Amino acid sequence: MTRLATVICFVLTAASARAQISPQSMTLAGVRDCITEAIGTGSVEPDGTALIFSCSAAKAKALYGFLGRTVRAQVVQDRNGKFENRPFGNSACYHRIADENGKAADDFRCDLIIVIGDALNQ
Repeated sequence: MTRLATVICFVLTAASARAQISPQSMTLAGVRDCITEAIGTGSVEPDGTALIFSCSAAKAKALYGFLGRTVRAQVVQDRNGKFENRPFGNSACYHRIADENGKAADDFRCDLIIVIGDALNQ
């Protein structure tokens, strides 16, 4: 739980550093909302020296949209369907536009990967 508190403090400090409404502050607010949802729904997975915060639906759709100002979508087809991915850093947001059968879909998900290092991994 200490790890989560440290990460939350970092994100909230970064998000509140610029109170002006700008594309950057909107994107940071989307990241904050995604992390908050992930914590609230128990969608935080440890992965070695990183934590993966996953959000979906409205929060992921909003962050995906904010990223659209600077991150171009990459179309990817895999066994789960067809996706428009917006990768940024180690993280990414996904818009599923077709399911595994080729039927139209409209699902959103973001996986935010935050490296915590060995110090917080105890």
